[in-house]
Amino acid sequence: MRLASQFGIAALMVASAAGGWYWLQHGEPASAEPPPPRRSATVVETAYSRRGEIQETVTAVGTTRAAQSVKIVPTTAGLITRIAFEAGQRVQAGAVLVELDSASERAGVREAESELTNLRAQMARAEALRARKLLSEADLDELRGKLGMAEARLEAVRSQRDKRIIRAPFGGVVGLRNVNLGAYVDTSAVLTTLDDLNPVELEFKVPERYFSAVKAGQTVSAVSAAFPNRRFAGAVRAVDTRIEPSARAFRVRAELPNPDALLPEGLFMSVSLVVAERRDAVLVPEEAVIREGGESYVYVVASGAAVRTPIAVGQRRDAAVEALTGLAADVEVVVKGHQSLRDKAPVRAAAQNPPAVTPGDGARRQAS
Repeated sequence: MRLASQFGIAALMVASAAGGWYWLQHGEPASAEPPPPRRSATVVETAYSRRGEIQETVTAVGTTRAAQSVKIVPTTAGLITRIAFEAGQRVQAGAVLVELDSASERAGVREAESELTNLRAQMARAEALRARKLLSEADLDELRGKLGMAEARLEAVRSQRDKRIIRAPFGGVVGLRNVNLGAYVDTSAVLTTLDDLNPVELEFKVPERYFSAVKAGQTVSAVSAAFPNRRFAGAVRAVDTRIEPSARAFRVRAELPNPDALLPEGLFMSVSLVVAERRDAVLVPEEAVIREGGESYVYVVASGAAVRTPIAVGQRRDAAVEALTGLAADVEVVVKGHQSLRDKAPVRAAAQNPPAVTPGDGARRQAS
């Protein structure tokens, strides 16, 4: 009986050893679960990043200013006898705008001219007498003094007469008439305005972070609601040397050619200022860029998988975005279908045939 038990134990050990050898040779037993199937590739549309020219611009709002602008006021009081301009008229420098009553001043000029003529005749006779020594030198000097005083008096009365005529100090466009013929005005009355509008200045403010980038001569373009179908081009003329602490911005003045005087003084305009140009920027279709929080990234197609690639976004141009860092040119990126993608997920382009243009052109691959 004891011998039979020993034989049973030995048989059990042999069976266990045989089972272990079989498992090592043939792997898991047939009852083990099969491995999970591989994920199927997501169908997406792709495009290629490309090289292109980009302009870095700053947008702002500004107000037009005349290159020269004055309020026309009389330098003396008087009655208006003539108004020689119409509102909106373009005038030359020195053109007569308004005349005041100057009858007494003209009379004073005639009196001074007559007195000066008489003294000049006396001076001529005195010099002839002095040449014959029939007149003393003191008498001749006294006459010379009277002649000088008469010349100065004539100059003074002519100046008073000329003040009765208000002229344009420079060429430009006159504004509305603020007075009527026959009105009495004094030196505080604003008769009209005069603006030199060619060119017109455009003043606007730029954030302080662009202080080192804004230079005289840079290109400026501006639009206004008053002229919805026109864009006015110009250039930066001057940059302020101070930054306003309250706004953390500095003033910039640009010049816009305005030969037809379309742009008036005080017009509100939207401004675009080009502060930098990059001719070899990397551009990627805007719809390929995904933004989450403060991060931007694209899915780059590599070896049949979509690799999440962070990028730094720069300027935008024609439905394309500049990739400052993180992406090179001629790289295939996902532009449609990335909503359900994860990093390194398998993908398949919707079109199996290569695009008809070179990858550098950034053409999107369309489904056939």
